[in-house]
Amino acid sequence: MTLNSPAMEPDTLLAGPRGRRLCLELAGLAAAEGAGPGENAFASAMFYAAHEMEPDQGKSRVLFGPGAEDPPHPTAEETATLLDAVPVSPLTEKSLLTALTATVNSARYWQEPDGEDVLGASAPMRRALHRFAEHLLASPLVEWWMAPLDPAGQWAVTFVDDEPGPPVELRDSTDTLAQWRLDTLAEEARAAKERPADPAANWSGQWWSMPPQGLRHSTRMMHGRGPVGLWLVEDGFGQEEAYVEHLETTPDPRVFEIESPEAWAQLCREHAVEVTASKRHDWFRTTGRTGRWLVPDWALLKDKYDAVHLTMGGYLSTAGRAIAVDGEFSSVLAGWDPDATFWLSDLATQPSGSQVPDALNSPRQRWLQGTEGPHGREGHEWAMSTDAIASLWRGKTHPGIAEWSLAGVTRSTGYRVSSVTGAVGSGMEAWDRASEDVLRWAVKTRSGFTVNTADPVAEDQRVQVTAGLWGVRVIEPVEVVAVVNTPDRVGFSYRTLPGHPVSGEEAFIVHRNGIGDGDEVFLTIRSLTRAAPQQPWRFLFPALMVVQKLVRRRYLRALR
Repeated sequence: MTLNSPAMEPDTLLAGPRGRRLCLELAGLAAAEGAGPGENAFASAMFYAAHEMEPDQGKSRVLFGPGAEDPPHPTAEETATLLDAVPVSPLTEKSLLTALTATVNSARYWQEPDGEDVLGASAPMRRALHRFAEHLLASPLVEWWMAPLDPAGQWAVTFVDDEPGPPVELRDSTDTLAQWRLDTLAEEARAAKERPADPAANWSGQWWSMPPQGLRHSTRMMHGRGPVGLWLVEDGFGQEEAYVEHLETTPDPRVFEIESPEAWAQLCREHAVEVTASKRHDWFRTTGRTGRWLVPDWALLKDKYDAVHLTMGGYLSTAGRAIAVDGEFSSVLAGWDPDATFWLSDLATQPSGSQVPDALNSPRQRWLQGTEGPHGREGHEWAMSTDAIASLWRGKTHPGIAEWSLAGVTRSTGYRVSSVTGAVGSGMEAWDRASEDVLRWAVKTRSGFTVNTADPVAEDQRVQVTAGLWGVRVIEPVEVVAVVNTPDRVGFSYRTLPGHPVSGEEAFIVHRNGIGDGDEVFLTIRSLTRAAPQQPWRFLFPALMVVQKLVRRRYLRALR
């Protein structure tokens, strides 16, 4: 927590549906400590009371087994009385993370709150939960919950699906936000025509209110446990594998901090889009409010802010509530993950080594959930993988990955981005020849360059490439950052070192879609280029870009 961060009060925490649920989860963990089978009176009462309060009782949650025909019917007051007898347990990092994960997983903004949320909102239970809220907020484990964004400590999480979908067209943030605004206005106009005005009608649509997912988003790193965004994911799909990437950001971004319901309302007051027709049914069910609705207009807010950060405290006190914006409009913070930062402006995704905390070792990491057992991966703990797959994500040009994501490698970094592909030949002979040649610098040497080594390419190898430029020999020092050598993909990437005429990274990748004699073989060249810091190369950068285009044509012919 910084000196300027406001402290969170128990009543503030308990005013939010997610804050109440967190305290309820912690109370449940405390009641379970040391309780034997059939001894946890509070857990039993909470279960039956929540079932009693469940919307559409008998449909979303059904009792079965002995006693199901005539279950107990504890009231909220009786359940709260049992909770009063539960001692508050010492808070540990593990118990807090367990309770937070359950709290986030149970969030739902497209239907009525579940029975536990209804129970936690009752006056008797809010009173009984107050001491758990006090104990929680007194712990040093929550000191960061109201802290503003730390630009140097941001990590992005990309979950790996079992069956990846088709590649998404990549845009910069301006295009992404402009498209979001057009889509939002079109959806609202369509909903106004097609959907009933009765908020209780059986309709549903886009219930979330965070910025578009096409923007880069990030969370902080928890010591030894990975980023917050690995663990606390609303409406998740149980993914078990993810790549974690440290983000390089500008040192002093313009950030709007959402640390309270009032902050969310203020964001809506600055720029907003009406979404009454498209969200009235979902948000009526989750809040019980009828009326007109707004969401922040992210496309206009980008001119004022580089990023919007939802603090953990802001999430717990704000998410799922009807937040009054003015006398007519309200809004709901829905679909955000705790501690999430959405970047409204473009940013780079590869840090300098000094920006990555020493204990984390690598700016890119592969994380897995659970441990390998006889029936697959078991458990819910995330842990960093140290196997060779993580090396595929070394470097900025990712030679080991077929779909190169340019998200984050954008205009604000100054890089010129290029990816071109040309056919090399077809069949096994072309594949064997090209895949061997590419790892011996043949793309360079057959395009007029010389390389001061005859050794095959290897990671961390430092090489001097010599080019003839305007009749002058130019030394280009480079370092290999990643090598890939698989049955259908062979290549490497290198970064420039001080003294090189430009700054950036380049990759040469030979690849094929099959392994038969008739299958085509391709060469892909990826590059990120910006001006070198030293003169005269900085002044000559526009001319060097013209030369680069000419050289790239030679590259595409080099392995034919």
